[in-house]
Amino acid sequence: MLEKLFVQQLKQASPRAVREWYELFHHKVYRFILKKVSTTADAEELTQDVFLSCLKALPLFRGESSIWTWMMHVAQHEVADYYRKRYAKKCILALPLPDFLPTQPVQRAEEISQKVLTVLEVMSQEHREILLMKYLDRKKVAQIATETGKSVKSVESTLFRARDEFKVLYGAEAA
Repeated sequence: MLEKLFVQQLKQASPRAVREWYELFHHKVYRFILKKVSTTADAEELTQDVFLSCLKALPLFRGESSIWTWMMHVAQHEVADYYRKRYAKKCILALPLPDFLPTQPVQRAEEISQKVLTVLEVMSQEHREILLMKYLDRKKVAQIATETGKSVKSVESTLFRARDEFKVLYGAEAA
């Protein structure tokens, strides 16, 4: 009962509740993330990302689990995003470029790669994750559906919306 009241105060953006929430869970979230990543700086940044993501998603929190359990779910997604971004950057930087290519197209490829990373960072988390699963991890729609617990039609629909979001944001980035 106390937690429901606390969550309600958080949803109402009570400064006192937000401060208490941060003080109560900051160290626990940080310790959890520090076990998953290699540097304290990354752990600190990811901890902040968890709290920001939780604040953004707080209106969607239904209270079917404890707030701690929900936060750990968000933290796991933030850590997964962290490794996906690192993997994407490694892949982009490790692309084999033949020696005979002129310098100009290589610079253009770097610009495009940076633009793609920028667009992925500003996309909604759900759309970014599904695009990375489909195109970076090269997973089939059925496999994505199984892993996310969604129907194949739902994944196809989300992929369609994710591609549209990417096109719009990429076009805005190019302008």
